Amino acid sequence: MAAKKQLSGAQKAARPKSAKSAKSAKAGKTAKPDRAGPIAQLEAQVRKLRASLVAEARRRKLDQRILAEAKRARAGVVKQMSALRMQGLKLAAQIKRAAHENRTLEQARRMALAKVEELREELRHKSEEVRRTSAELAKLARESASHAREIMHSRGLGIEPHPHEANVEGLPDEEPFPDDPFSGEKPPI
Repeated sequence: MAAKKQLSGAQKAARPKSAKSAKSAKAGKTAKPDRAGPIAQLEAQVRKLRASLVAEARRRKLDQRILAEAKRARAGVVKQMSALRMQGLKLAAQIKRAAHENRTLEQARRMALAKVEELREELRHKSEEVRRTSAELAKLARESASHAREIMHSRGLGIEPHPHEANVEGLPDEEPFPDDPFSGEKPPI
């Protein structure tokens, strides 16, 4: 009820009570346009402020949306960067292993080539040694055959030389046997 009284009191205050107040009401009507200018200005200013406030709110909302998008994009980029970094580390490790394996294989290849060259040289020496030994044995065989022939002739057995012994005497001292595997020549088939 108190609210009613206040409302009614406010209504009463708004009504003119006397002629004096009627004059002031008439004067108020004429004064109203004077007051309408500042009120209109205030209302326009309020509208401008409200519009700028709404625009600022929209701008801030847009800024927040852009900021959220930027944060999401940054998180995605960071995730991609970490994945790329991990791939880079894996690739670097693989390249390092491959380079190490390459060095190891190259070193093993060089060692194998050196060993092959060493074995070839040893084979050459052994082949020459076998050739010399074969030549010496051939020479000794010829000497033995001629010595045996001389012994047999000196005893007077009168045995004719065997046809193979004649071939042994016909071989030169320097050449190896024709089927010598180390002579470098293949025997005729």
